[in-house]
Amino acid sequence: MRWSTALAVSAGLVSLLLRALGIDAWRLVLAIALALLGVRLVGLVVDVVRGALPWTRLLLPSIVWIEAAGASGSALWQLRLATAIALELLFVVVAIHALRRRDTDGPIEERLARALESLVPPPIARLAAIELVLVGFAMSFLAGGWRRPTPAGFTSHRESGLRTMLPLLPLLAAGDVLLLELVILPRASTWLRIAVHALAAYGLVWLVGVYASIRARPHRLVNGRLELHRGIFRTMTLDVDQIVSIEPLPPFADDWKKRAYLRGAERLDLGGAPVLEIELRDHTRALVAVDDPAAFSAASLPAAPDAGASLHSHPRSYRSSAPPDRSRT
Repeated sequence: MRWSTALAVSAGLVSLLLRALGIDAWRLVLAIALALLGVRLVGLVVDVVRGALPWTRLLLPSIVWIEAAGASGSALWQLRLATAIALELLFVVVAIHALRRRDTDGPIEERLARALESLVPPPIARLAAIELVLVGFAMSFLAGGWRRPTPAGFTSHRESGLRTMLPLLPLLAAGDVLLLELVILPRASTWLRIAVHALAAYGLVWLVGVYASIRARPHRLVNGRLELHRGIFRTMTLDVDQIVSIEPLPPFADDWKKRAYLRGAERLDLGGAPVLEIELRDHTRALVAVDDPAAFSAASLPAAPDAGASLHSHPRSYRSSAPPDRSRT
């Protein structure tokens, strides 16, 4: 039944585009989208009856169907409003419940995603959780969180390219408004202009949230385990005794060779900060951004190399065995 969801979303987007362009065919395309979404709703009802899904999974597609059905008029507005309020209240209750569950392991976005899976499919739950936490990071940062000290660990935000962009965000916001109003959307409908402005504003908030998450989650060394973070987007934990080497990336003749060299590595790097390559005994490679590579390498590899190990040519790294043969130039 997933094909019906994909087709319904595609038809809905086409309908919105046709409506924005003033083409009357948008009503026909919208009817097709509603029919496809109705097929998906029937499939969900069957899964709920069988016990494969919770009944709350019906809320989101139901509100979308009702809102789309009443898009061309005021029919069913009472039902649309009641369903929308019910879904929004349920989302808030689930989010608060997830925040108050102290017996659940994992970061807040994972707990939110697990809680939201009762309302939406897991991929959408994961995306919604990340977006909610990013907005929370941004609001906290703008409300004075930037004054708080950075958590203990090995930071990667000080050399991040996002840090240099933060003072420019007000100028970017003003430029976006002028560009959209005077050049791109001078004659567009009011709802389209509001939607585009809201999307542009959310993009700026998103950037602040990404930077705040990088600042709030430095790499940490805890009980012989190295916790690596790429802000809110990626986390990797590894045993220190499994590390073979930590060294900076070598120079590359061009971007194609760099891309080939990095293929297959676990990416936890960021733009701007120095990138280190961590190689494990099972030949897994992880790329991690860190503001102070020397301190990170020294703390992560405190013991001297084993017998037969050789010090690598770079002063901040070593290898306990010969490196694999990979082209670097």
